[in-house]
Amino acid sequence: MHRFWPRFIAPLIVAAAPRRVMEIGADLGWNTRDLLALGRAHDFFSDIVDPAPQPAFYEEISRFDGGYAFHQAKSLDVIALLPAADVVLLDGDHNWYTVYNELEQLFLRADKAKCAPPIIIMHDVGWPYGRRDMYYDPDSLRGADRHPYARRGLLLDQSELADEGMNSHFATALHEGGPRNGVLTALEDFLAASGADVVYRQIPFYFGLGLVLPAGRRTDAVMQTVESFFAAESLLETCKALERECISIRIDLAACRQQLTRRNDALMRARSTILDLRQELADRLVEG
Repeated sequence: MHRFWPRFIAPLIVAAAPRRVMEIGADLGWNTRDLLALGRAHDFFSDIVDPAPQPAFYEEISRFDGGYAFHQAKSLDVIALLPAADVVLLDGDHNWYTVYNELEQLFLRADKAKCAPPIIIMHDVGWPYGRRDMYYDPDSLRGADRHPYARRGLLLDQSELADEGMNSHFATALHEGGPRNGVLTALEDFLAASGADVVYRQIPFYFGLGLVLPAGRRTDAVMQTVESFFAAESLLETCKALERECISIRIDLAACRQQLTRRNDALMRARSTILDLRQELADRLVEG
């Protein structure tokens, strides 16, 4: 989600003028670092929720003295216990059951606090997890709440999991699409069931960023900011940024290939040397 920060997430948070922001899913803390810096500049408090962030997360938050609370717990265990948020960054467990219930709890918490539901900025509404579940902790879900899964890779334009591919270390649903499967499906099902007055906009790259804009949060500043994301000038700047990242990836790939070539050449030279030594040893044994 941090790739969206400067051009999309930060401007939307500033436009929303929140008093309280909730981040669900911190991981390495890169997005958390930016969130806490923004909170310090714009005077809002942040609740950070993650049951098992990476070690780097603790280093990131150690740079900030106050302005946040870290809740080391699963989102579904703490949302109802925390103050209602004005903006939520949702990037936790990427499966239908978790996301549907997170949305339900966030809206119920707002209703209990007698305030508008929060603006929700959701990651992974595109491929691959928009229509396919992923489970960080599949054993924590009942069998009825998860699909059959495997720790195998994902390939573009292929529903079946592969021996090679992206994110092969995660537990991923064996099939793509269908009922109760994926982050975007969870959002659509929740909105259909709740009848909530929501405007939804989606940014389609970097695995998809969904912007859930409930009534009561759609101020002129918020809507003008969101619409600016889809203006020609903004999209052109986004294309430039995507092209820059694509070039960087190509440069890194070329460097990896060169390194592999050098290592392969070194291995071949070592193999040739070993064969020569073996032959020399065999010749000496024959002579002896």
